[in-house]
Amino acid sequence: MQAGRQPAACYTGAVLPTWQRLYLAACSAVIGFAGAYAMAEYAGWPRLAYDPVARAFDVARPPLGKLPIGFWGLVAWAVGGALVGAGFALAAAALVRRPLPDRWLRLVGGWALTAAALTGLFETWNLWPF
Repeated sequence: MQAGRQPAACYTGAVLPTWQRLYLAACSAVIGFAGAYAMAEYAGWPRLAYDPVARAFDVARPPLGKLPIGFWGLVAWAVGGALVGAGFALAAAALVRRPLPDRWLRLVGGWALTAAALTGLFETWNLWPF
């Protein structure tokens, strides 16, 4: 190395902080979870259903009937959506070379809260009147 030159991998302080990267991944996972859960219910995607009498799992489209339990299939779709959302957020965060402004962080957090609230309201509406 020549005198007076810094190594190429020196820290300049202009990278996305780890806490922001994790915050984006967590918020995107909440958005993905809520979106996939609601879309699986709304669009009638096939899901894993458990039949307690037969003690067996099956993949079926809604309506499942009164006996099979389709909750585990909805949760499986939602967990898949959360993983996809977090993966996209981490991939996008790898491209960012500077800390994000507070405005962007509040926007992502607000979208996560809104997605969770809208999905909760949608499920409440589907279950009404209990």
